[in-house]
Parts: sequence; C-alpha cells; structure tokens
Amino acid sequence: MKKFFFILFSIVSSFAIAQNGIVSGLIVDKDFDDEPVAFASVQLKGTTLGAQSDMDGKFSIVAPVGTYTLVVTFVGMQKVEVPNVEVKQGFTTTINVSMTAEAAALTAVEIVVTKSRESEEALLQEKKNAVTIKQSIGAQELSKKGVSDAEGAVTKVSGVSKQAGVKNVFVRGLGDRYNSTSLNGLPLPSDDPEYKNISLDFFSSDLIESVDINKVFVSEITGDNAGANINIDLKGLSGREELGVGISTGANLQTLNSEFKGIAGEGFFGFSDSELPVSNLNVYSFDNQLAPSSENNLVNLGLSINGGKRIDIGDNYLNVYGLLTFDNGYRFIEGNVKNTNSAGNIFLDQDFEKYNYETSQIGQFNLDYRFGKNNIELLTMYIHKNTQSFQEYDGIDNPEQEGDQVFVRRQQTNDNNLFVTQLLTHFEINEKIDLDVKGSFNALRGSEPDRRNFEYLFRDGFYSPNIDSGGNNQRFFSKVQENDYNANATLKYNLNTDEEDERPNYFTVGGDLRWTHHVFQATVFNHTFDTRIAVDINNVDELYNQPSLTAGNFRLETGRGAAINPQAFNPFYYIGDKVIFAGQGNYVKGFNDKLLLNVGVRFENVSQDVEYDTNIANSATNGPSEINESLFLPSLGLKYSLNDDNIVRVGASKTYIMPRFKEIAPFRYANPGGTATQGNPNLQISNVINLDVAYEYYPSKGEIISLSGFYKNIQDPIARTEIPSGGNTLTYLNVGDQATVLGAEFELRKDLFSSELPEAGFDMNRETVFGLGFNASYIYSKQELNDPLAQFTEESTQLQGAAPLLVNFDLNLNTFINKSNINTAVVFNYFTERVFSVGTRGFENIKEIGVPTLDLVSSVGIGENGKLSLKARNLLNPEYRLEREGDSGNIELSNYKRGLDVSLGYSYKF
Repeated sequence: MKKFFFILFSIVSSFAIAQNGIVSGLIVDKDFDDEPVAFASVQLKGTTLGAQSDMDGKFSIVAPVGTYTLVVTFVGMQKVEVPNVEVKQGFTTTINVSMTAEAAALTAVEIVVTKSRESEEALLQEKKNAVTIKQSIGAQELSKKGVSDAEGAVTKVSGVSKQAGVKNVFVRGLGDRYNSTSLNGLPLPSDDPEYKNISLDFFSSDLIESVDINKVFVSEITGDNAGANINIDLKGLSGREELGVGISTGANLQTLNSEFKGIAGEGFFGFSDSELPVSNLNVYSFDNQLAPSSENNLVNLGLSINGGKRIDIGDNYLNVYGLLTFDNGYRFIEGNVKNTNSAGNIFLDQDFEKYNYETSQIGQFNLDYRFGKNNIELLTMYIHKNTQSFQEYDGIDNPEQEGDQVFVRRQQTNDNNLFVTQLLTHFEINEKIDLDVKGSFNALRGSEPDRRNFEYLFRDGFYSPNIDSGGNNQRFFSKVQENDYNANATLKYNLNTDEEDERPNYFTVGGDLRWTHHVFQATVFNHTFDTRIAVDINNVDELYNQPSLTAGNFRLETGRGAAINPQAFNPFYYIGDKVIFAGQGNYVKGFNDKLLLNVGVRFENVSQDVEYDTNIANSATNGPSEINESLFLPSLGLKYSLNDDNIVRVGASKTYIMPRFKEIAPFRYANPGGTATQGNPNLQISNVINLDVAYEYYPSKGEIISLSGFYKNIQDPIARTEIPSGGNTLTYLNVGDQATVLGAEFELRKDLFSSELPEAGFDMNRETVFGLGFNASYIYSKQELNDPLAQFTEESTQLQGAAPLLVNFDLNLNTFINKSNINTAVVFNYFTERVFSVGTRGFENIKEIGVPTLDLVSSVGIGENGKLSLKARNLLNPEYRLEREGDSGNIELSNYKRGLDVSLGYSYKF
C-alpha cells in the first residue's frame, strides 16, 4: 500500500494548473424570440482563444488576465464586436449577446462581472482590500486540500486547532466558549447543550462557498466572543444555469479489516425515535435490544446533486438553486485507558474497542431575486446528522478483590436536526445610502435516544450486573429543543462628496435582536440489582426482559423514583430564555492613500433567565438563575499601506463571554465516560480586552507573506473544573481573577515554480504551477487558578487546548494533460503538547501529546465535465495519547490510532 501511494504521488505531483479568469455567456437570435444560436464562433480578438456556442447558445472561454475585444460571428448574421472585455483572476465576466440579420449595436450586449469567493486569489484580494484583519478559506482551497467540512476548513488557518474528544475548534488557544458561529452573517444555535457553537462538521464542503475567520472584533458582529467569529457563506448559482452530480466511496482501512458492531434499533439513515417507550415501570417495553448488531466489510458512501437556473424577468432576474447530499462513514478504533490516584498508583486499566457510525443528509434551496443593484434572497436549509457510538471496555476498575475484572458496554446515539430559514436583502437607496436587512429563524431538534450504559463485574468465575448503583445499569433519554430568532438592519452612508475620490469615507449604523428559547429534558431508567445474578455478556437480553423484571431480579426506576412515585415519569428539565438587544455604529475614514481609520462601538443589553427542576435542585425553591447586563463594547482599527503591496494593521477592542444555559442550570448530566457535569448558578460574565497588530506583504497575485501578533486579557475566566467532594463530577467556575493569552502567527502562500505549457492546438493557455502554503502560530497562555472550591494543584496553568505551537504546511502541483486538469496536494499538520484538563486535589494536568498528520489529495479531469478524485488521509497514522505528569515520570492514560482513510469520488457537471 505504501509503495502504491508513493508511485501515485510521484506520477501526479509533477503537474499543475494556471489561475485564469473566465469569459462566459449566452448568444441568442433577437429576430426569433431570443432563440439560442448554436455553433456561433466566439473569439478573443488578436488571440487564439475562442470557443463555439453549444446547442443552448452558451459558451465559456478561460483566458489570462487582460482586456480584450470579444468577436461573435455566425453565417447569415451580422458580426458583433464587444470591446473592453476585462478578464480578472478569480472572476467570471458574463457577456450575453443578441445577434440579428441587421447591423448589431452594443445596446444588445449585457456585461456582468461577478465575484467568486470560492477562489483563493479572490479571497486574498479581498483580505488585502479589507478594512480590518481577516482570514478566509474558499471552496477552491477546500477542494485542493481535500477538506470535507467547515471544521476541517478552519483548522487549515493559522492559530486554529482541534482537540481529540472535544467538539469544535480552538482559536488562538481559546475553546468553544470564546468563539461564535454564523451563517451568511446571522447567528446559529448549538446542536449540543454542552457547547456554545454548532458543530462545524454539520456543514459539508458541498455547501460552502467560503468560510471567514474573523479573529478581530468589529461592531458588526456579536460581542460574545474573544477567539473568533466563524462565518460560513453558502454556495449559490454562479452562472446562468448548472447541474452537477457526485458520488464517492471509501473506507477506513483499520475498520475494513474488523467485524463492525453497531447499535440495535438505529438505521442506515439514522433517523431516531426520541419518544419514551416505557410508561409503566412494571412493564419492560423498551424497543431496542441491548445486544449489538454485527456487519463486515463496510465502506463509506457519499452522494450529491446540485443545480440551478437563472430566470429572466424583464431587465431583472431570479436565481433558483438547490442541493441534496447524503454521506456516511464507519470507523473502528481500539486502545487502552488508565487512571491513577494522586500518588500515581493505577486503579483503572482497561482495553477498549469503539465503533462509530455517522450519517448526514442535507437539503438546501434558495431564491435570489436581483433587480438593478438590489437583491432579495430567501434561503431554507435542513441538516440531519446522526452519530452512533458503540463502545466496550474490559479490565480493572478499582478492584475490591484480587482477580476482579469489569466489562462495560456503552451504546450512544446523538440525533440532531437543524432547520434554517433566512431572508437576506440589500438595497441601494441612492448613490450614498445602502441598506441591508436580514432575518432568520433557526429550529434545533436534538435527542439522545436510549443511551445504554451497563457494567458487569467478573468475580468468582462469572459476570453479574453491578449492584452498587442503578446508575451503572442505565438507559437514558434526552431531548433538546431550541428556537432561535434573529433580526438585523444596517444602514451605510457614504460621506464622500467628490465622485473621483475613491478613499473610504462612510459610517454605518444598525441594530440586532436575538431571542433564544431553549428546552432540555431528560429521563433516566436505572436497573437496580440487590444481589449478584449471573449474566452472559454476549446475550444480556436474556436478563433484561419482562420475565426477569416480574421475577424481581431487578427493579426499574427513574431518576424521580420507583413505580409507586406518581411523578416518576416527570422528566428533569431546564428552560432557558436569552434576549439580546444590540445597537452599533462604525466610522471608516481614509485620510489619504496610505492611512485608514475604523472606529466602532457596540452596545448590548443581555437578559438571560434559566428555570429548572432537576436531580439537584429546582428554581421554585431556589429561584431562577438570572443575568441582566448592559455592555459597552468599543473597537478601533488602523490600516497603513506602506505601498501597494505592504500593509500594517492594528486593532483593539473589548468583548465579553456569556455563561451558557447548561453551565448555569444545576442539572447533573451523566457523561458516557463515567464522569458527570453540573451547572453553577453563580457564574459571572467574563470581560475581555483584545489587541492585534499585523504586517502583510503581497508579492504578486495569489501570494502573501504575513506576520501578526495578538494579546488578550480575560477577567473572571470560566473553566470546567472537578468538584472535590463530588467524585468524578465536573462543574463550571470563574476559576481566577484573569487569564492572559499572547501569541504570534505567520502565513506564507507562494508559487515556487511556474511554466507555460504548449497550447497544442487547444483554445486556452496552460501553465504548470508548483505552490507552497505554510502557516504557523506560537501561543503563550496563562490562567490564574485561585478559586478555593476546586483545590487546584497549581497556582496557574496554560489554557485548556492551547497548544504552544501549531503548524500547517501544504505543497500543491497542477497541470493539464491534453484537456484534463490534474491537481495534487500534500497537506501536513502538527501541534505540540497541550493541556487536556487542569489538575485538582494533588493531581497534575492531563496533557494531550502532539501528533503529526499527513494527507494526500489528488484529482484528474475526465473529459470536459467530469472529475475523478482520490484522497488518502492520515497516512502517518500516529498514536493519540493522553498523559499525566507524576513523581516517577509521565503516566499514559489513553492511547489509540485512527487508521488510514482512503476514498475515491467522481463528479460530473452538465
């Protein structure tokens, strides 16, 4: 297998493709009701570049940057010449021509230049022209690096990383709570009560036009962030019409060679039933068995179809676009977990096997009506994501007698459904006033249906269910329902009085409203045993059934109590409401060709109430948890252009971090790993001071060298911390007076080699380009630890998840063979050792050991419209490890390997 990849890489890595612009359009016969003119000749005057219109009158020419005269000819019709056709890299220039038997006039020609944010070069140009510090990654770069979703996209950006076992990303060492997520500029809800932001892997690369990582706060975005606002822009119709289909398959080679155990009752598409199957604790009426399903030789599958059409309505037009995708994947990993006491003695040592199945379905539909320089867009989207995890652990766990062994089987499903509806409008009221009005309704429906966690003790030669606690033999059902309403209006007023003066001179004013209504419910079914009863761990359904319940082998109880309790089926719950009113103003002034000033202010009134009735407390007795704050958030930005290619930027701002509903509600949530978390009603808002400075150099188009530094001071930082008296229970605390983050980032994108290829009779110029991408970040972080409740081992520590060094590196080679484009990229990532969890009660920190990853991505054009792609990810297959420092050296607490992923895909654009 290694030899195969080496040979494949050696063959395809000698090729590359030029970055050009596109001239496309439609040719019609004006004398015959605008019928398409097929086989018309279209030429860029003075060059060999040209094309013929197809049966639908459409044509497309790839051309180098420049200004041309377009010549259109057809037998029996007058020649049409269109002068001053400008071709830009990363742009498509659309020219629609009406031909006639009479003399043609230029009034019959429509020229529209549209910007594509999919292009690397277009995004770099946007970064160069931007008022503030900003980073973006587009669909073109995602494809080149084999990125499959938004989470993978942002981890290719300097200062952004992903931690094993943790959803979402860390930006500049700051985790989920410090970031915010938006779609087309409007906020999104979270799919998991444990997290503030929606999982970025919800958004597959099929959906994405670009992802913006705004690390510097400006008044237009929410003040509840300190790491970054991650904004996802969705794809839409880019031409007059399109239709594409794609199919892919592949496998994790580690999984392919193993018998795969799955969760009974969960289907291929992953639509789960979240309703309680039990209404009488004397009747064992669960729908699903406890024994696993079993399959072999499972491969992954991906399907997609997208398309759209432009409908002309007089001088205006309506874009209609839609997309449907299906994706799934199987993964098997095996490894070992350990735990120690504060003296370093091991009390838990278990081998484990984990089988994960994920599937998702996405539907997107949008209408975009454009009239003049205005547009109204309606977007609706549905995302379903289902994750199924089957886990088995076997070994010792604090044995009471010599020879005791414990076998644990956990089966967990997370089923999430996100519904998004957005209305996006832009109006140019006059030459000076622009108005943007946006609104959205997001509905999140998530569930954890029938999570099964059972523990069996091997003693005296047989297995038996654990008799110490019904919580060790448990079926758990939970629901999350969240409705999220958003409205935004921004008015921009141009202060320039001289039409020839192109320097920015404008102000914006606007307002935001966000109302979030969140409901969490959970019902726990405990199986309580008073005596040891033998069980066959390969056939446990012989014990967990109606005859066994009737015989009194175990009792079925909820977290509220036994069958005699009339409230036994009342779920634990908390209900949160958050309302944010915000007003913002921003002034941008270009004093000359070099200096630009950006001054902003944002005011937010935040009101958050949480009512609860849980396994710990209820608000009827203790009162609801409330936060009501008014926050003044200024921001300042300076941009100084040394010349056209060298720019210095400075930014300063104040932001805040808001505790989440789950962190405040005193609900004890049992995690699958044997730990539990519970909220703290006494949490306070954290205030953050942010400083940024950046230098950017643009050697040529598509290239950049940049160096930036940042500083953050966080007052009253919040962290998840172990409760000393609560066993393995974690809570949330304002752990110290302050935390400090200081760092530097470096980015380089450079074409190392380019060479023009012979035209060989084809209608476009071609080049071989060898490109390099590199970014690295160094992060210093220090968090004070002085809350007496947690009994921290140290007085300070690094921030959780803040790797001191992050490196991303890629080499990309592209070319044409005949008319086929070949693209190959090697992508490397590495992070150094970082804190996984903070030590308390004499325990040292647990650290995640740094690992390198290496991916190979290649694609080749098949015919004029097809593309074949090959991805080989995790080629180095490193071992992921967690270690704890000890007096006698580091103790390895966890280890596993993910295995090598290989996939093959084919797509076709009609």
